[in-house]
Amino acid sequence: MIYCKDSLFITDDDFVKISSSAECVLNLSAKYFADKKALSGSIVVVSVNSNASAAESQLLKTMHKGKKYSIMVKNAFRRHANASHFREKAKNYLLILKKKFELMNHLGQLSGLPTWNPLAKAIVYYRLKKREKGSEIAKSFINDLRKYKILKSIAFIYNPLKEEVTSYSWTPYSDENCAGKCKSVYILDKCSNNSIKQLEAQREMFPLDLKGCPLITYAVISEPYVMPPERKVSSTMWNDAYEFQKGGEINLVKIVSQFTNMSLIIRMSEKQENWGEINPNGTATGGYGLLLNDSVDLIIGNIEVTRTIRKLFHPTVSYTQDEMTWCVSKARRAATWDNLIIIFQWSTWLATLMSILIMGLLFHYLHYRENRSTTKWPTNTILMTFCMLLGWAAKFNPKSSVFRMLIFIWLCFSLNMGISYESFLRSFLMHPRFEKQISSEADLIRSGIPLGGREIYRSYFETNNASSFYLYRKYNSTTFSEGIRRAALDRNFAVVSSRRQAEYMDQKLGKGAALMYCFHESNNLYKYGVVLLARKWFPMLERFDNIIRSVSENGLIDKWNKELFIHSISSDGTSAILPLSIQHLLGAFMLIGILYTVSIMVFIAEVVLGFLKHRKEIKVGIWNIRIP
Repeated sequence: MIYCKDSLFITDDDFVKISSSAECVLNLSAKYFADKKALSGSIVVVSVNSNASAAESQLLKTMHKGKKYSIMVKNAFRRHANASHFREKAKNYLLILKKKFELMNHLGQLSGLPTWNPLAKAIVYYRLKKREKGSEIAKSFINDLRKYKILKSIAFIYNPLKEEVTSYSWTPYSDENCAGKCKSVYILDKCSNNSIKQLEAQREMFPLDLKGCPLITYAVISEPYVMPPERKVSSTMWNDAYEFQKGGEINLVKIVSQFTNMSLIIRMSEKQENWGEINPNGTATGGYGLLLNDSVDLIIGNIEVTRTIRKLFHPTVSYTQDEMTWCVSKARRAATWDNLIIIFQWSTWLATLMSILIMGLLFHYLHYRENRSTTKWPTNTILMTFCMLLGWAAKFNPKSSVFRMLIFIWLCFSLNMGISYESFLRSFLMHPRFEKQISSEADLIRSGIPLGGREIYRSYFETNNASSFYLYRKYNSTTFSEGIRRAALDRNFAVVSSRRQAEYMDQKLGKGAALMYCFHESNNLYKYGVVLLARKWFPMLERFDNIIRSVSENGLIDKWNKELFIHSISSDGTSAILPLSIQHLLGAFMLIGILYTVSIMVFIAEVVLGFLKHRKEIKVGIWNIRIP
């Protein structure tokens, strides 16, 4: 799109001169507009008064006879109608001025349109008046454009005395300038009688080598993306500049600054996690506030782009993906006293017990039938049957083939049960057991534990969904570091967190051992692309994007992540194999202790009963002696 401003000019009726200058404007514009494209298909907006002069009318006729394009007549001094239906960004601007002060009015109107694009090329056309110098007027126009962040600017100055159009431009980045105020211009072309004479080719406005121009970055500590600084830097004009060495995004901005030959300056607030807040009125605090008033060029620190952020700033291309999920404390270790029992399910234990009783009674019946003199109580036979199951010695003297066959079958069953139990026991004791892990939002709601995270994530749960509404009401706003510590160390909090940040902090707090469990990927809240956030209309953004793509495609991002995550933590955090210890066998020792205690008590009871029986027999004997 091309935006053209006020129709100029003079009250001179020399339409030949007007037509000649108009042709020069159109031909020079086609030469310097973006992508070297002609005006075909572009839109030129010309601002004229309702009582247009004859010169202005002739100019419009001359432009219509030229290259094919559309003309839209506007008045910069009136409020523009709603243009939200047309949101394509302009690629070129052509502003035709009658008076110098009109430029700021035109820029004010343009900047409020959805098509506004300061990264486009802008051309200003002006007719010199008496005692005006072309180069000074060009510098003034270029500086006015710079106030609206337009750096790709050219001034077409028409000199009525010489009857020629001179094109002036400048170099925003040079040995003496880093996109600062324009102090000098150079001449590109001179055009008269529709003949263009090039004096100098247009210099590169954004050269590959930026010769040490500062790249001012604002860092928010967000491990492992931005690690804490090494020291404060005192040799700069900023009193909050620090030296950083570690962090994925620190490495990334260092490479960007090296490729562009820019001096990297990293500022940081003493306030923890000072991303800041964006207010409804368009103002911002913290790092966002600095970026909004152009005090810094980039913000780094695991930036997730929201709709509000995208309206005020321009993010770089996403260089990696992260996940927003719930993280809770890892499930506690299960009790070890019942290790010997819970190997089999209760139904298996019940079936085994019933098998012992049935086989014991069957063996007792067969044994009693073969040996009539034995006791009628099956206690001893059931004990022998249990001993066979445990692999202990048992004394039977079967005579019939049926009895022997049943004993053989029971021995096979006992052997199979013994091997199964021992195999399961070894595997069971070598792997730790845990209580039921909270692994979904439903589990989280049922648990009733406090939950929360950073304030910006609260709005995610503000929906009509019943579970989301519950989470929204229970949500506690807190800093990331506080929430992650409560979840990992206090074990009484569920925090909304970036998965990569949570895993790194878990590794750091647990010194390699997992303290937290983050929900599985299928239960994520959402995924998002991590970006560096640039100020709006940052001219180096496109080049930074190309560098970031190159770094990502070459695998450096993955390499930095692996270097930071030295200790690998399993996805569920419960599959670590630990050496066997006395704790794993606590149940066995407790069972042995209980059995020994019962045995001692039975022994003491038998002794007491035997003693009482003996005394009773003595008394009966003495009584019988006295009676005769």
